[in-house]
Amino acid sequence: MELTQLELMKHRPRRDICYDVIVAGSGPAGIGAALAAAINGARTLILEGRSQFGGTGTAAMWMNYNFLYKDNAETDRGGVNRIFAQAVKKGGSIVSVPGQRDPNVPGAGGNYCIHPEYHKRLLFELLDEYNVDYCLYAPVCEAIMDGNQITGVRVRAKEGLVSFHAHTIIDATGDGDVAYSAGCAMEDENPVNGWRAPITVCFSLGGIDTEKLHNWLHSGMKEIDRHQFEDFNDLLKYAFEKGYFVPDWVGFDETTLPGVVSFNNGTSRNLRLDGTKSFDLTVAERLGMEEALEFVRFCHDFQLPGLENCYLMRSGGFAAVRETRRILGEYIFTDDDLMQGTDFPDAVASKYGGRDPVGAEYPYTAIKQGARFPYRSLLPREVDGLLVAGRCASASFLGHYGGKSMGNMLAIGQVAGVAAALCAKLDRFPRTLDYKLVQQKLKEMDVHL
Repeated sequence: MELTQLELMKHRPRRDICYDVIVAGSGPAGIGAALAAAINGARTLILEGRSQFGGTGTAAMWMNYNFLYKDNAETDRGGVNRIFAQAVKKGGSIVSVPGQRDPNVPGAGGNYCIHPEYHKRLLFELLDEYNVDYCLYAPVCEAIMDGNQITGVRVRAKEGLVSFHAHTIIDATGDGDVAYSAGCAMEDENPVNGWRAPITVCFSLGGIDTEKLHNWLHSGMKEIDRHQFEDFNDLLKYAFEKGYFVPDWVGFDETTLPGVVSFNNGTSRNLRLDGTKSFDLTVAERLGMEEALEFVRFCHDFQLPGLENCYLMRSGGFAAVRETRRILGEYIFTDDDLMQGTDFPDAVASKYGGRDPVGAEYPYTAIKQGARFPYRSLLPREVDGLLVAGRCASASFLGHYGGKSMGNMLAIGQVAGVAAALCAKLDRFPRTLDYKLVQQKLKEMDVHL
């Protein structure tokens, strides 16, 4: 495809207009918000502080982009999830492969492992298709306020501070950067047990005999160094005790390239790194490189089946953070809501999957499949003109940590996009918008709750 200069410059952000919707952050929630807003007629701008759209979806290599669908049967979720899934599948096996996860784990289906470079291109194409303006290298550094109403954001661009204005702002930064700047009340600790979720720098290895590795992992793992291990993570613990600075756990992800496997992992171990602090993220990046290279050395020295000749292909685009700030919104989505499935009247999205281990006290637990998520959890209490989507939405620590998968975040971002478009059209604040209008629009988009 040949791109002309006119086409390349078509979606340049405009400083001379007031957008209907500005989305800060382009992870799954931000992409869902921007596409949904544009689909519903809003003039939309999406701003991303890093060098790529997609957040964890592109930064974490071929990590499972899970719960684009509802379950193992790949039941369609409609709306933006459908649009994104169809775009991914259209690329064929060179772009994505179905994620191979344990079918015995509740809610383990509906996953795709997407080639990160094709993924980046796909997002440009989707934003172009739905006429969204966009800009990378545009970290939002300040909310522009008029009393308790947010009217725009300032970006610390390469050329200096740049201001953009909109009727409604969506904070999909993950860390709640816009809401934090606007003075919203937030929580950034885990009051349950003080444990912090791991920050991960994914990595991919080449030179792997994938069939040999698969057979070894699924045949009980042969004896290594005169020891029999229950699983690969037990072997990692043994390697660490022997002086190899490897992660404390890894997850094996399928890729679209022969001889290549992508590794999710517990990079930060138990260092309680804070993803809202620049130096803590610096430490995570350093740990990621050390652990990836040590993992290769460990595979070579132990001659692990299928991994004897592996090499580091590349590490992830940036450190992937699982939890930091969350707003204290009109409703705080709780662990009971997640596990029991509260039937909210203002339900606008559903969560699928499970809650990853939370320290030693809380093992992996399946959530209520299809647990409903309320519109009120997107609304900060103090600021008008603002919606907060993704992992920085209003939830308790455990309420957030279950069903935090990318497909769920895409669906929650979609709600913010629909609501913001309606707010612009009807000249309402998000908190004064009738949630039934949001539900009706989602129904028209064939979204299944």
